[in-house]
Amino acid sequence: MLRIIALLAVLPLLGKESVVYLQTKEGATSESKTSLAVIKVTINGKPRAIPLSTILSVHNGDAASPSEAEHITKGLAAIQGDVTKAEARKARDLAVEQLTAIGIPVITPLLKTYKDTDQHEPRPLYRLFERVIPSHADALDRGLSLIRLTTGESLRAKVEPFQLGTANWDQIRFFAVKQKQITRRLEVHSLRHSTQIEYFDTAVLFSATTKATVTASGFSRLSWEADGWATDPNGLQVPGPNYKTNLVDGHPFGSLVGRFKAGGDVLFIGRNWTAKQPAEGKLFLAINDNRHWQNNIGQYRVIIHATDAYDIGDPQ
Repeated sequence: MLRIIALLAVLPLLGKESVVYLQTKEGATSESKTSLAVIKVTINGKPRAIPLSTILSVHNGDAASPSEAEHITKGLAAIQGDVTKAEARKARDLAVEQLTAIGIPVITPLLKTYKDTDQHEPRPLYRLFERVIPSHADALDRGLSLIRLTTGESLRAKVEPFQLGTANWDQIRFFAVKQKQITRRLEVHSLRHSTQIEYFDTAVLFSATTKATVTASGFSRLSWEADGWATDPNGLQVPGPNYKTNLVDGHPFGSLVGRFKAGGDVLFIGRNWTAKQPAEGKLFLAINDNRHWQNNIGQYRVIIHATDAYDIGDPQ
């Protein structure tokens, strides 16, 4: 009889098998299948069971592990460093991606780095805050975990221990549940999301089985009133006024480009793009330009359709 009672107690936690992607506090990532049906949380002192089928991602609010704390210190320094050279920009972008993945434990040390200046954008350090914790999900208790739901709701809660694959909750930094379909509608700005400043984080993580398309429209100007420097997402087809080439870093000026993971190979996206496998990792987008980006204006409207992918955060 006791065995039957124990089995009945476990059954509500078991459900249809789902595929999850997780990152541990030590930075290891993996995909695995799970029959976990719900996670149990406490919100404002009240218990709640959240079905896994309604979850996009869950981000652990526990304090940083020793290795994460080291990454946070080094990463914040890299983001604030001199990025006039390509290698320094690469280190900065890798730090932004890494700290975004660590998430909630970054909040307090990041806030402490901010200085009261007039220039806030475009600055990757300033933008990092909402990459880590979007304003609609911020809370006075900074250590609460973040649960993102398929309804668009974001909850801050204390999560009860559970297991995913071989990893326990206290080992996991975040996990996401694979979605059959994801649609993103974004605006990629020629100033904030110039390749010289930082890429737009779509927060769509491709798996080995992901199929995706990207379409883009709009107009950007890379020299204000000079029409010879104005273009759609395919970029300049001829050199701009007083210039010898229409290319910068191998792609047309003003073209919509992308990459998987910070530091990955840059891909031409343009007006229409279909992902080719293997294409695993988080997709980033930007408008291609050189170091004279300060006179950019305009943006592209982008629509992403992806299947068998992970929604791991708010696009920023």
